[in-house]
Amino acid sequence: MPKGPLFVAAALCLLATVFSPPARAQELNCTVAVDYTALQGNEFQFLSELREEIRRYLNDRSWTEDVYQDRERIDCGFNITFRQAEGLSRFQAQLVVTSTRPIYGTPQRTNVFAIQDDDWTFDYNRGQGLIFNPARFDSFVSVLDFYAYLILGYDYDTFSELGGEPYFERARQIAELARGVGALGWEQAGDERTRSALIQQLLDPRYQPLRIALFEYHFGVLDHFATEHEAAWDRAVGVLERLFTLYEELGVRRYATDLFWSAKHQELAALLADAPRRSDAYDLLVEMDPPHQTTYDALITR
Repeated sequence: MPKGPLFVAAALCLLATVFSPPARAQELNCTVAVDYTALQGNEFQFLSELREEIRRYLNDRSWTEDVYQDRERIDCGFNITFRQAEGLSRFQAQLVVTSTRPIYGTPQRTNVFAIQDDDWTFDYNRGQGLIFNPARFDSFVSVLDFYAYLILGYDYDTFSELGGEPYFERARQIAELARGVGALGWEQAGDERTRSALIQQLLDPRYQPLRIALFEYHFGVLDHFATEHEAAWDRAVGVLERLFTLYEELGVRRYATDLFWSAKHQELAALLADAPRRSDAYDLLVEMDPPHQTTYDALITR
């Protein structure tokens, strides 16, 4: 039976549907908050558009080569508080960046990464737009890129051992660009709580036990706690023991390890509250993370 033009057109449409590549959802699902109330004067009203500009920039582009389902996007937050204006286009601000991850088999989420960056000085002009250019340093956009790649690196590290390496490496490249132009806020002699110091630690082979602990804790402990909590408790104490070995080798507290404790101290105290080895966990935690001892005290006062 001869095939008419309508049949051929329908067949071509079907083939295009079958063989076309799947749509790629973007990786980040960021909420953005911008507070510029500390700046006096109507001339700063143009900053009211910045929240939506940043949200689109972070959420509407693909940061990796991987294919994400919409439900797999990484929930994260960028909160910017303007502190001071140096003219109409140069600002000092605080940036708080957070990210979370789902816990397998539960409706709950866990904090993966949280950082408060108090040393951000940048230029931003009315209507300038945000353009991704990894080969060029920009005092505003490059900081957004840096933290986007940190979010990705941390997230990938929780799903596979050292899986975040390529994204931490991209963050390091941004830090190198900043160093090349002497940008403010990236490194400072005697201060290890800077962007450059953090990414150097995360890529330093000596800190691999910390990154492996991210995977073991999230995948081996949290993702299996609902179905095998006894084994998960043992794995949790094992993670703490390996982190203690790293703590002894480093000799002092470090920025990267402090970020882990800041994100996890409350969760660890709750998760280990009924663990058979909670007293062992307590001894390790208060030695490595004394600022949060009050939280950990609940492990031995039950």
